[in-house]
Amino acid sequence: MTGRNWRAGIALTAALMVAACSTSPKAPVAGPGEYVVQPGDTLYRIALKAGRSPGEVARWNNLQDPDRLEAGQVLRVVPPGGTSSEPSARSAGAERSERSRPPRAAVPEPEPATPPASRRSDWTWPAQGQVIAGFNGSSNKGIDIGGSLGEPVLSIGAGKVAVTETLRGYGSVLMVDHGGSYMSVYTNVRSMLVKQGQQVQKGQKIAEIGGADGGRAKLHFEIRHRGNAVDPRQYLPAR
Repeated sequence: MTGRNWRAGIALTAALMVAACSTSPKAPVAGPGEYVVQPGDTLYRIALKAGRSPGEVARWNNLQDPDRLEAGQVLRVVPPGGTSSEPSARSAGAERSERSRPPRAAVPEPEPATPPASRRSDWTWPAQGQVIAGFNGSSNKGIDIGGSLGEPVLSIGAGKVAVTETLRGYGSVLMVDHGGSYMSVYTNVRSMLVKQGQQVQKGQKIAEIGGADGGRAKLHFEIRHRGNAVDPRQYLPAR
C-alpha cells in the first residue's frame, strides 16, 4: 500500500468510527424531578423511592398501564409545574437545551408545606400494642408499635391497596392509598391478606405483625402526605 493509500485508509477508518459513534443510541438521562426506569423496577417501587403514591406518578406520566414499564423509560416523580398539560414552544426549547447538557443529579422541586396535624375520626390505630419508638422525621419516619408475632395489622381507614411487596430497606411492605394524597405504610409484616388494587375498609385485617427485632415483635407504621412523612400520632385517634 502506497503512502497516499495508507493515509486515505486511515482517514476512512476514522470517519467510519465517528459515524458509528454519532449514530449509537444515547443512554437516557434523568432531568430535574425525573427518574430513569431500571430493569426490574415497578411503579410502586419507584413511587416509594420518590416518596410518592403510585397513583400520582401514574397520573403525572399519563401511564395507561402502570404494570408495563420499560427499562430506560424516563418518568416524572415530582409534580409538574404550571397548570397546562401541553408544554409551550418556549418550554419545549428549554427542555431540548436541558437534554443537551451533561448529566446531572435530579433536583427535587419545592414541596408544599405539610398541612397542620388533624385528628381523623375516620381512621383507627393499625395495631393494639403500645408505641415503643416515636416519630422524629429523620431516623424514624413513623412509629413502632409493640406486639406479638401473628397479631392483626389493621387498615387505619378505607382506601385502595397500592403496594404489597418486599423492598430493600423496608422488608415486607404494604401501602394503602386513602385519597387526598394520604398513604399509610405498614412494614415488618407477614401473611399479607390483601392484594394490590384491592379496596379495604377501616379496621379490616390486612396482615399480621412479623419478625421480632431484638427479641420483640413490632409493627413499623408510617403516614405520608404528598410523599412527606408526618407524625402518625397527630392524625390517629388519641389514646
